[in-house]
Amino acid sequence: MAESISVVAIGDMYIKRPDPETIYALAKDTLRSADIAFGNLEVAISDVGAPLPGKFMGTMKSPETSIRALTDAGFDVVALANNHSMDYGHDALLRTIEVLDQAGIAHCGGGRNLAEARKPAILERKGVKVAFLSYASVYEPAFAAGPNRPGIATVKVHTAYQPAPRVFEQPGSLPVVVTIPDPVERERMEEDIRLAKQQADAVIIAWHWGISQGYKKLVQYQRDLGHIAVDAGADLIVGHHAHVIQPVEVYKGKAIFHGIAQFGFEMDNPHFDHETMAVRAIVGKGGVERASALPAYINDNLQPEVMDLQRGKVVVDMIRNLSAELGTKFTEQGNELVVTTG
Repeated sequence: MAESISVVAIGDMYIKRPDPETIYALAKDTLRSADIAFGNLEVAISDVGAPLPGKFMGTMKSPETSIRALTDAGFDVVALANNHSMDYGHDALLRTIEVLDQAGIAHCGGGRNLAEARKPAILERKGVKVAFLSYASVYEPAFAAGPNRPGIATVKVHTAYQPAPRVFEQPGSLPVVVTIPDPVERERMEEDIRLAKQQADAVIIAWHWGISQGYKKLVQYQRDLGHIAVDAGADLIVGHHAHVIQPVEVYKGKAIFHGIAQFGFEMDNPHFDHETMAVRAIVGKGGVERASALPAYINDNLQPEVMDLQRGKVVVDMIRNLSAELGTKFTEQGNELVVTTG
């Protein structure tokens, strides 16, 4: 008979240290205690490939030895749709998939063609099936998978600028920024979710979106696409890319964690916060029964550590304060900050 299972999801990963197992030394117990551990693999794990020339934010990838960090910490599935996944070209992405397959780690959001990139990773534990999807709305155009081209699953967003309402009274006023999800890619994403929902009890989406470099506010398209995904059948959304915590939203009883920051990311950028979180979901045959934040902190050795609510009070307060403007409420249960979805 099926019973509820636990899924722990974490944000951006980029590992390059010579002793990769040490990156999750302080978080391994939390990850391994989950029935399914889900992480966002922001870069390729590959010893092949050439850097993309002229990429504005630079190029990054992890050596193949870094896979030991994922296997040692007990990751079961990773998201591949990221703005650095293709920094070293098709060869590096395809090699990453081979490395993951050899390690027995499922993946979603990237593939040898568009069909593979859109395909969910479906994992079953104790009779409960969970489908994982991964999308990027921040990416180099060349990264997008095509019918016969390797790449990542994308939901493109168009940007427009409108004059400020009082521009005649105050010439030079900053414009109003409008973000519009591409209708074709939006419909494609909705179809993916509907099909995944037919195959699983719950659909969990990892989404690379928003503005990086320490921007804690939401861009309108994040809320728009989150709502569209829930309407299509998504049960939980975990976002990343900003490398800081962003608000948690509840829409139609589903939790949307817009930004869960990084979790084992070896770049000490002054715009990246050391406050972070993991998301824990309890999933049953009826979908996600409970979603909660586990506060965490990244030490000077860039190791994330999951903390109880008292030690992690700074993180707890940050999540509460950022989410307040969306009306999100939480309860404290044990060491979890549980999202009130009812």
